[in-house]
Amino acid sequence: MEVALKVDVDTHRGLKLGVPRLARLLEREGVPASFFVAMGPDNSGRALLRIVRNRGFLSKMFRTRAVSTYGLRTVLSGTLMPARPVGTAFPETMRALKEAGFELGVHGYDHVRWQDRIERLEPAAVARELDRAFEGYRQVLGEPAQSFAAPGWRTSATALELLDRKGLLYRSDTRGVFPFRCRIGRRTFDVPEIPTTLPTMDELMGLPGLRDNAALLGHYLARFSAERLNVHTIHAEVEGMTQLDSFAALLRGLKARGARFVRLCEVAQRLAGQELPVCRLERGFVTGRAGWVSVQGAELNGREAA
Repeated sequence: MEVALKVDVDTHRGLKLGVPRLARLLEREGVPASFFVAMGPDNSGRALLRIVRNRGFLSKMFRTRAVSTYGLRTVLSGTLMPARPVGTAFPETMRALKEAGFELGVHGYDHVRWQDRIERLEPAAVARELDRAFEGYRQVLGEPAQSFAAPGWRTSATALELLDRKGLLYRSDTRGVFPFRCRIGRRTFDVPEIPTTLPTMDELMGLPGLRDNAALLGHYLARFSAERLNVHTIHAEVEGMTQLDSFAALLRGLKARGARFVRLCEVAQRLAGQELPVCRLERGFVTGRAGWVSVQGAELNGREAA
């Protein structure tokens, strides 16, 4: 069983508190991981507008106990409280991750702006988001980023085209089953896509039958596949904070089943030079998540993929 852990860091608090806790746990367990950090302002408070736009967002906030999970300061960040920077606020934390052997990648610039507006942003605005994010990463770590993970698993043809120009090793923007190359309309994009294959904890928390940690653990262990790569996305603000013990139990359960943990960059290096399947990129919906996400669609045959 092969498992790649993808750690999304969306907020100032997540990088300050959640990431060091996760790093200590992962080092203690001898488990590698790939961290993706938002490099711009923490405008988490503006996400409250999703209550109006996305049916189900308010119920998710109650189900996941968002205020206690994320903290009141984060919930108000960018609205009643000033937005604080994320990645650039803690360069020493990011450098420590790199020195410890963890992989680091870019998780956008303004996480909320991208997630809520990517389909409406003009190409120049998408380019600014990406350029600011990649430049912030370069300033912190002194080298260009090799990977990108779209905030909220939302992307667009414009974003994929711009990311193709950055010479990335891979992207992880979508929800799907296996690595592929994205097709939108008649355009097939170059950078390999390694999708998240499993639900996130905040999508499952509080759902019927999954209201306690034991039930969540059993559900997850039943979902991991021995036949293919498992890409499991966790959040610094969830598994790194209130759900740290639950995540530790999951790690131990996977190790007991013989799981081999890999970084996503290792998967991408293994894929280099291979003829990956081409799949349509579509919008879909995931149980427990409000609003659409980019999902791996139908695989195209040779003539269609050309």
